[in-house]
Amino acid sequence: MMIEHVYINNYKAFNRENVSLERHTLLVGTNASGKTTVLEALDLFFNHVMRHDFIIDQNKSVIVEVQMNGQRFRKVYSPPYFKIDYSKCIGSLYDINHYAYLYVPEEFDIPTLLNDILNINLKEKLSKEEQTRVFKIADYIDGITGNTNYPFFAHKECYLMDIKEPPPMSMHDCAKSIANITHRKTIIGIDNYEVNFSIKDIKAIRRYANQTIFATDDPSVIRAEESYVTHLLTGEMENDYEAIQRRLTNDNKKYILVEGKYDIAWFEKALKLLNRTEEYAVLPCGGSGNIQYVKKQLDKEGLESITIADGDTKKKGSLKREIIELYADVDVVNKLFDTDFDKLPRSKKEFFKHISEKDDVVKHILSQWARKQLVRDNPFVQELQTIL
Repeated sequence: MMIEHVYINNYKAFNRENVSLERHTLLVGTNASGKTTVLEALDLFFNHVMRHDFIIDQNKSVIVEVQMNGQRFRKVYSPPYFKIDYSKCIGSLYDINHYAYLYVPEEFDIPTLLNDILNINLKEKLSKEEQTRVFKIADYIDGITGNTNYPFFAHKECYLMDIKEPPPMSMHDCAKSIANITHRKTIIGIDNYEVNFSIKDIKAIRRYANQTIFATDDPSVIRAEESYVTHLLTGEMENDYEAIQRRLTNDNKKYILVEGKYDIAWFEKALKLLNRTEEYAVLPCGGSGNIQYVKKQLDKEGLESITIADGDTKKKGSLKREIIELYADVDVVNKLFDTDFDKLPRSKKEFFKHISEKDDVVKHILSQWARKQLVRDNPFVQELQTIL
């Protein structure tokens, strides 16, 4: 299992945001775009490290939700004290309690890092005997022996080494320590990767990790490894173009400019099916209104690009259907969202009206489906072939 997306509400950079992740993800964006927020929100979710000064609205709950293998796990921290509100949490959270999250901020001290690694290496599931002793507390709540109405939520043990003087470790030594974590269900989040670690350390860190999420501004890191890149766009075109620039390569590819982050999976999968990945790369522009700005900037740099917007823009070269999600398989949509379409509607308004999930969640789920299941005879793939 890995985190497929994280939803963050009322915390630091995000009032409400869904961020897509893959096995190895690079978070790319300008300052204040939310790269660090994603890593810190996961630190809150897995390690319960709450920063009260990060709460945007003190009268509202902080929500962090992760989706792993299609299952949703949500933790809600309610005011005024922002402790976990068990009644509002979603998912059997104990099922993912054996996953460990190592957060390495840009500024860290070596003793803390080593103690964090120690705790992760010693992390394990409770034995049946230990679980029996833990569940015994439920008997005290209502006097019913063997009560299962109060499922075990989580457990955490803390181990600390007394490191009075920081050992003389280089950043490469720190990278090796991270790479040698023995707990195989470890998710590693590193902020501003290039500040402390080198490109050559990336493969070692990723070798045994269950999942890695690196925030970076360094084009050389972005280009060095085959990674899933999540652009965190702010809506400010000039700043967002700085983030987009970091994905530009020197291999003479043409760029396909698309509206949003959820379109990328569709286009990249289609290019693979059409054997056109050597010719084209996909860039998200943060909405149809930004595409022409990005194209203008690429033209100034002498880079070839084509724009492909959703059909609701009614622009030349746009898709025929209003949104890319309307190219999904109808049976898949019915199964995923409990709908009963005979065929998908032509209108995006009609489509979303019949689905109870939030629009961003629907787009994310279908982008994951497209990345894994899109086939060559899908109308979208055939349409893209014609456009290219």
